[in-house]
Amino acid sequence: MRILAIVQTCTAAFWLAGCGVANSSQEWAQDVRATGRPPGADLHKTWDDVLRKHVDQESLVNYKSLKGAQRSLDEYLSLLAQTDPATLNTHGKLAYWINAYNAFTLKLIVEHYPVKSIKDIPRCWETKNWNAGGKMYSLNQIEHEILRKDFEEPRIHFAIVCASIGCPNLWDRAFTEDDIGQQLTEAGKKFFSSPKHFRFETQKSVFGGDVAVMSLSKILKWFKEDFTNGGKQPVTDFVLQYVDSSVANRISNAEGVVKIKYLSYDWGLNEK
Repeated sequence: MRILAIVQTCTAAFWLAGCGVANSSQEWAQDVRATGRPPGADLHKTWDDVLRKHVDQESLVNYKSLKGAQRSLDEYLSLLAQTDPATLNTHGKLAYWINAYNAFTLKLIVEHYPVKSIKDIPRCWETKNWNAGGKMYSLNQIEHEILRKDFEEPRIHFAIVCASIGCPNLWDRAFTEDDIGQQLTEAGKKFFSSPKHFRFETQKSVFGGDVAVMSLSKILKWFKEDFTNGGKQPVTDFVLQYVDSSVANRISNAEGVVKIKYLSYDWGLNEK
């Protein structure tokens, strides 16, 4: 196989180490000594309650019920506005911004509900409507200028959700500073276990014989540099870390070139 489909050292630990998450134990200890408890220990409990109540096991959101019971969501948004993420350790910052992005997105949908797609909302990603730590941000700023730029953590693309069917699944629980590494790994595995995001199959070639085809979510096309270490590695190296071992073996043992295609993206609302 000529795509160098070998899992290199870009493991989950590598990615976290690259953004400083793996090296924050000293900072964490200082937080605990100063306050007696981690600074973000209960920060996302209200958000966790919202998700558990309004997101089902298929990761679909009951926007109708959420629109009629926004008090808890608004309480969480108020807490985000009052909490300076700079006071959190690196794990805490990452969990804060992922949860904030998703909470702001749900609030955006609820404010315009009923709506068929987030893309029906004018300037949905550009408008600075969202208060985080006393500063106003747009969803684009949070995704591109903070999460992608500051953390250099490609797995955030499996955690932040644009309220669409084609997006990664919205978890029915909050991301937390204690478990963020494990949660992002789990999110990656769930992402690549879904046929709407990943498929690998053998197809008949028009020239005769078989050809191996890997079909990927367009997320891996739009943000290719995030998944390829700035273009230094093939995207398959990243994919192989998260697909089932039997699928990984099939990819590695495929004869000839593995053709990469991108799946159509469904912008329909992720509604229950």
